[in-house]
Amino acid sequence: MSTVPLTIKSPAHDPEPAALRKHCGRPPVLCETERRDRIFDAAEIVLQEYGYSGASMDRIAQCSNMSKKTLYHMFASKQEMVELLLRDRLLLSGLRDLELRGDTVEDKLVYGLEKLAVAMMTEKRLSLIRVVIAEVSRNPEVSRFVREFFSSAAGPFPLRVWLERFVDEGTLAIDDVEEASDLLFGASLATSMLCELSHCRPRQHWDETPRYLRRVVRMFLCGLENEKGA
Repeated sequence: MSTVPLTIKSPAHDPEPAALRKHCGRPPVLCETERRDRIFDAAEIVLQEYGYSGASMDRIAQCSNMSKKTLYHMFASKQEMVELLLRDRLLLSGLRDLELRGDTVEDKLVYGLEKLAVAMMTEKRLSLIRVVIAEVSRNPEVSRFVREFFSSAAGPFPLRVWLERFVDEGTLAIDDVEEASDLLFGASLATSMLCELSHCRPRQHWDETPRYLRRVVRMFLCGLENEKGA
């Protein structure tokens, strides 16, 4: 009697690949924070591809693999979603309460600026900034609400919060904290950020950033001392 050899199927010959099988059944239950992050990720993708005008809630819902009803349950409108997206991913509000480490004000500011640089220079955040810049220049509606958003609704930038903290502690004397924050940010990170936004390598390479930031902070603190002594 002839015997038929037993053939064992390998995963490679399985007619139903694992990639398809894993999508069977009920989708995983996400908490509200996870749903929010997924929607924000999808909104970024759709904004980059279609711009603000073409970024419909239908497209964002499809990209996030969620229903439009879920989107409207979490956000009253597309504008509210975009504003919250900007607050969450552009203004770095999570760094406002950062504990600045170091023995001196100089060390603490360098530490904070290093953390700020790492957070700001992620490709995802840079891509979102590029979208905002493009939309502001061609869409009056976007220009209006972005201007209002950055001027009032979002709260202070982390660097300004840190300087205000030093003033409250009595370790720095600054007459105009907002102006000082703009000056320090402009000298320390603005050029590198512009280079990254335009896909140009900044003159101070990443491994030189800490040394460069320390020089900027020293000049900033020296300027404050000169103003105080004037």
